[in-house]
Amino acid sequence: MEDLQKNKFRYERKYIIESVDLPSFIYEIQNNSFLEVFKKRKINNLYYDSINLDSVIDNVDGLSERKKFRIRWYGDTFKSSIKQFEIKSKSEFLNTKRIFNIGEFEIKDNRGFNEVFNNLLKVLKKDDLTLYTLMQNKFLKLHNSYNRKYFVSADKNVRITIDSDLIFFSPQTKNVFQEKNTIIEIKYDKDFKFISKFKNLKINKYSKYVKGIMSTTFYNPIY
Repeated sequence: MEDLQKNKFRYERKYIIESVDLPSFIYEIQNNSFLEVFKKRKINNLYYDSINLDSVIDNVDGLSERKKFRIRWYGDTFKSSIKQFEIKSKSEFLNTKRIFNIGEFEIKDNRGFNEVFNNLLKVLKKDDLTLYTLMQNKFLKLHNSYNRKYFVSADKNVRITIDSDLIFFSPQTKNVFQEKNTIIEIKYDKDFKFISKFKNLKINKYSKYVKGIMSTTFYNPIY
């Protein structure tokens, strides 16, 4: 198993806007010399947590140091694609992410989500016993998907991603929730001083994982 990305730190700030305001926001960032890169693509995530939802609790409690465990892939949810295991670590606004390739395969439907985890464990047992032991105590808690657009500043120091059409599915309750708003993430290198130039953007505390858990299960803390 190849460690594709390790200890690459970046700052990340999140904003929420109403979907009706998205065209004007895109117009604004383009006027500020941001260029669209890549094609819009669909992102899928499977989130794993302890039986007591430790990752959710750490986020809700506002702990400055916390981790999130997920498997991610791009494109149609139920077509063959490369799956990646990610461990995302967060310290205040500073993030780092480790990414591991766990192979290319197809999931036929929601019942196949367990197969993804089994493939991960097989790879970890062979190549990383520490992570294998860690993930044996994690359980699938949420699937989500959304469409993402990418923009980069002219000097390439700032990246903006725009996530829309967010859908959350709980494997436990079978409930589905669709987010009405659009999530803006602004990411920049730790050596770059970021000052927002955009109107009406107010920084928000928003975790897709926590939002999905709260919207599809009976877990409802003060957030």
